[in-house]
Amino acid sequence: MPADTQPTDFDHINEVLHRVGSSVDAAECHGLLSGLLCAQDTVDSAAWISYVLGGTPDTEAALTEEGRSLLSALLGRVLDQLNDTDYGFEPLLPDDDQPLAMRTAALAEWCQSFLLGLSMGGLKNLEQIPEASAEIIRDMTEITHIDTDDSDASAEDEDAFIEIVEYVRMGVLLIREELRAIKQPRPDDVIVH
Repeated sequence: MPADTQPTDFDHINEVLHRVGSSVDAAECHGLLSGLLCAQDTVDSAAWISYVLGGTPDTEAALTEEGRSLLSALLGRVLDQLNDTDYGFEPLLPDDDQPLAMRTAALAEWCQSFLLGLSMGGLKNLEQIPEASAEIIRDMTEITHIDTDDSDASAEDEDAFIEIVEYVRMGVLLIREELRAIKQPRPDDVIVH
């Protein structure tokens, strides 16, 4: 694994979250953060970490400096990926060698948390955003209900999963772009004296 992806290692983040008793896993953590960063330009690291940990003194006290550093690095990494002009953003999901059911469940959790992050970041009404983004958000809502049974998973199921992940990945980038465009003043909105 390349060194620049270490802060977003799924298993390591899961381990850190599990050790402190957090009720979220790495996919949920990453999805929430991605949604927040699409809805707003910055995220308060301490507030985000507190939310991920459930906001309880016990979990926050149990988070070591290494864990706090890891989660802060994750925030920076996601922001860098979202701003990457080469479209380097990737949802944080279990590795491809994990069972399809596990990866599918993680994708559903990721999407649910992404939608929560958008809402926490201020997006409350789909009518206020461009139709393309609204459609992707509706599709992500459907993904949260995806069937995670892979008792007879086939190569076609694997291919479908890869396509859905790619759709989510590119959808996140489009949502971020369109939400940022809405926040920018249009030339006809600027008053010149």
